Amino acid sequence: MANRLCGTIVNITQGQIHAHVQILWKEIPLSVIITRASSEDMHLSVGDTISALIKGTDIMLAKSFSGMLSARNRAKGVVRQIIQGDILSKILVESQGDMLHAIITNTSLKDLDIRCGDEVTAIVKSTELILSKEI
Repeated sequence: MANRLCGTIVNITQGQIHAHVQILWKEIPLSVIITRASSEDMHLSVGDTISALIKGTDIMLAKSFSGMLSARNRAKGVVRQIIQGDILSKILVESQGDMLHAIITNTSLKDLDIRCGDEVTAIVKSTELILSKEI
């Protein structure tokens, strides 16, 4: 299941090959890198409503996170549910009224000691978001 975050484009910087699209998802800014061709094909403009899709396996979780990190997208939230499988676990994190579905290994779940009610930070690199625009 992909996560779908709805927001508004607040800035677009076109490079020769890639475009940097900045989105405001409620109160959290998101940074997305896509190809310039995709940006042009979708006719992206500042002010457009856009959805950012994120695979659960592309979401990293951190507890008590502080410091610098190259991943641009960070959203604090609260763990609402943990569904543990044989190798991987699905962690449901509520952030800004939306539910994020993160997939992490059971080893990480244990090492981080993630439990329901914990505050965590969901982290995603700018290159891992997929944009979808209604026509």
